[in-house]
Amino acid sequence: MNEQTTVQAIKAKAKYSHFLGCVMPTKMPWAESAIMKTLPRLGVDIEYLTKSTCCPRAGVWISVDKRVWLTLASYNLLQAEQAGRDVMVSCNGCYVTLYEANKVLNEDPKALEEVNHYLAAAGKHFDANIRVRHLLEVLYEDVGIDRIRREARKLPIKVAIHPGCHMRIFQDGHLVKYFTELNEALVDEVVPYGLERMCCGLQANLADREFATYDRAKRKFDAIKEQNVDALVLVCSGCYDQFERAIATLRKKDGYNFDVPVIHLAELLAISYGLKPDDFGMRYMRTAPVDKLIEKLEIKSK
Repeated sequence: MNEQTTVQAIKAKAKYSHFLGCVMPTKMPWAESAIMKTLPRLGVDIEYLTKSTCCPRAGVWISVDKRVWLTLASYNLLQAEQAGRDVMVSCNGCYVTLYEANKVLNEDPKALEEVNHYLAAAGKHFDANIRVRHLLEVLYEDVGIDRIRREARKLPIKVAIHPGCHMRIFQDGHLVKYFTELNEALVDEVVPYGLERMCCGLQANLADREFATYDRAKRKFDAIKEQNVDALVLVCSGCYDQFERAIATLRKKDGYNFDVPVIHLAELLAISYGLKPDDFGMRYMRTAPVDKLIEKLEIKSK
């Protein structure tokens, strides 16, 4: 199958609405831009999911009011359903909410009926006839990991990876496998540091911020610094937010400097497929600067 046929096959499979969530457009605009500029190059039919709200976070809202959680999640899903598209999510936390809510509403007719009762007040109705897909699934399955291995320019850097807790939603672990293999396809080396499975600490912030900062984020930072890597790669906006706040807190309180840039997988993908860092704003809004990383990529690419 040639490249043109591959692109046509991808377009025939699915059309996606990209759910951004809350953090990405406000704190990670470079990740948003990298995704929206790179996926069309790979033949993926992608557009923004408009009129969306917070996902909302399952770990908080299910324990507060499951009806609110399901109703808000279904409101987001129906925006894509009405557009005749599936949902693609590029954040682990948002993915868990939308995937699980969609699963509940597909398997529980009473829950779907109750949700539609609330949606009717806004003149809306959800049929639960939609798929929720992770960015990793779109890349690994739709585009194809073999195609990415064959086409992507291997970046001359070493990285550590942070899958995040919510990436382990499935017992078969396929999202972690996809994340690891995609990183391996895009960079020279994925360096193990022993704490890949440890939580970033985001949820722990609700109970004990000191624990979340020192016993979770900083422990990971210490282990990663020992490996002399060029970047820490993730795909979860919540984890990114936690790490950036922890970096700022540790720097201010203790003079602790974690200078390894925290980046989204989509940034590596974008550069591997020909975009320049400034094409998607990679330099901006960073607590740990990316200047050295960008310099290394630009020098080696000349």
